[in-house]
Amino acid sequence: MPIRIFAHHMELSEAVKGYVTRKAERLRRIFDGMLTVRVNLDAEKERRTAEITANLAHGPSLVTRVTRNDLREAVDLAFHKIEAQVRKHKDKLRDHRAREQAAAKSAGPPPAAPPTAEGEPGSDETPD
Repeated sequence: MPIRIFAHHMELSEAVKGYVTRKAERLRRIFDGMLTVRVNLDAEKERRTAEITANLAHGPSLVTRVTRNDLREAVDLAFHKIEAQVRKHKDKLRDHRAREQAAAKSAGPPPAAPPTAEGEPGSDETPD
């Protein structure tokens, strides 16, 4: 899974890159259907913004954006939010598939009609 990290209006140290990469790899452990993760880090005066976009194989892209005074706090909270979104999406997929399988099992072949005895109403044969 490619992890792309972009920094705007700031220099990105190797320590921060490693920290963000470790956090992004945790997303892969939660859900295997992750295609890419894009992390945008931005600095404006005293505010630090972390925006995370997770592109999934099935379903919409998940996006979260957090602004705080501390960059590490913004990154932590953004990854916490995106993890919650990924878990919710995974649960929806799992529940949907479970309902489909249950419907397929219950919609099996129709039950056979009980055999009728000779001479009873509804019997095709006539007694001799």
